[in-house]
Amino acid sequence: MNVMTRRPARALSSMLTPPQGSMVRWWFLCSAITVVLRTPFINVPLGIDEGGDAFVARAWGTTQGSMYGGSWLDRPPLLVLLYKIGVLGGDRGIRVLGMVAAIMLVAATMAIAHRISGARAARITGAITAVMTSSVVLGAVFTGNELLASVPVTFSIVTLVRARDSSQPGRWLFVSGFLATCALLIKQSFGEVVVAGAIFLLVSWMTRERSGFRAMWIVMWLAGVLTPLLVTLAWFAHYSVGVKAFVYAVVGFRLDSLNLLHRSEQGATYMLVHLGLPIAIVSGCVLLLPWAASWLFEHRTDPQLVLPLGAWLVVGFIGITGGGNYFPHYFIQPVAALAVLSGCALAVTGRRILAVATSAVLVLLALGNVAVGATLKSVDPPQQRTLAVSAYLRDNSRPDDSLYALYARANLLYYADMHSNYPYAWSTMVRALPDAERQLRTMLRSSSRRPTWIVEWQEPTAFGLDRSGETRRLIASHYVQVDNICGKPIMIRKDESGRPLKAPPPATCATLDLPRHLGPDASRNPSDGAEYLWQ
Repeated sequence: MNVMTRRPARALSSMLTPPQGSMVRWWFLCSAITVVLRTPFINVPLGIDEGGDAFVARAWGTTQGSMYGGSWLDRPPLLVLLYKIGVLGGDRGIRVLGMVAAIMLVAATMAIAHRISGARAARITGAITAVMTSSVVLGAVFTGNELLASVPVTFSIVTLVRARDSSQPGRWLFVSGFLATCALLIKQSFGEVVVAGAIFLLVSWMTRERSGFRAMWIVMWLAGVLTPLLVTLAWFAHYSVGVKAFVYAVVGFRLDSLNLLHRSEQGATYMLVHLGLPIAIVSGCVLLLPWAASWLFEHRTDPQLVLPLGAWLVVGFIGITGGGNYFPHYFIQPVAALAVLSGCALAVTGRRILAVATSAVLVLLALGNVAVGATLKSVDPPQQRTLAVSAYLRDNSRPDDSLYALYARANLLYYADMHSNYPYAWSTMVRALPDAERQLRTMLRSSSRRPTWIVEWQEPTAFGLDRSGETRRLIASHYVQVDNICGKPIMIRKDESGRPLKAPPPATCATLDLPRHLGPDASRNPSDGAEYLWQ
């Protein structure tokens, strides 16, 4: 039997040993916990970001004009591709996509912990991951960009730690680099494993007598990093998407929107104090951070392991702070790193009482998350305005009708199931892009591109826009209000106003009175901002 035959045999044998079988059973248990915690929310309507991404993904390939057909999106193509797959199953398909991602994260974090600290650490890590990736406070029970991007990030770390003791580390490093770029192609702020991989190679080179470093390691890792980029560039060339436009969408626009945030009355500091810190505390992230830091400190004599893992954690938190916003779902980014490092620390600590207390608090947080979320969902179901308005529009629209939500309500476009001639579905785009307001007015002036319906979700003067009053005058000239659903004026083109319209269905509208600062799209109704808790 040659070496290539023996290696798979040994791998299969090790998988069938009792410890590995125990890990598989524990993974099934943690996966079941994940499913149970997420199931109460599987039928919650898609939030603003989820619905907007689903709208773009569903229309991608059916329209022309921008990077994703008729829509402009500041997100890389792999995210849209994943949503394109999920939306085949409708709302529930998107939810199942998130559930699969959470289960994969449990497997990946357990694999890392088992590799670096053993079975006990893997079991604790799996439980923590199941709880944290199903947190209502973090919005992790839904299918956020951060949850999806965390999967390739964490599996990239799996391959990185496997490369440490592999007889052929090059192939593991190739996969690690490949997955690192895939994470960036889902959400551009997830660069932690690119940094971790580079640090791993640097430390390996500096300790080459002990690590057995070879220059081919760098070549293989860079090949992995570049492969997804080359595929993306080939896509650009095939669909005539400009590289410059893509770079602005995923990098330049983020800088412009950050500048916009700093100029606003409620800037990054306000968001951090009033939203970020409470979320970090209530979700359990702050509780896990000291354990993670203690494990890194205690293993500081192994820089090839500790420095990449430390970069995974630290750069993850930088990814949150770098955007200036502190919405709940942003805090999903460091969850996998926190789960692994704190799980490893809890597995070996001699402070049993403290470890038990930490575990008990995590359990209470999990149960409390689900209880509060389920109660909130029952008392005041989220997205009720969106569903009521979209139901009215679907009942009264014709196949060729188009829709514009002023200035933005991305999931309304998804639920109304009408195309839009305006490429910007989020208010930040209208505010940050210098040409967006001019494009809006050009559309309203055009008899061929003017949308059939306008929903005035925000007033024309919201966010300091329409200072000249031109947008308001154009709407008044070409549209007539036909109804008001949950406080949202519904308007139709004057040349279509003669069509018979059905009466609106009985609507149950959200009534939670939460602060407007929780969401930048909040304007007319206080609970518009509250719905960002369901992102």
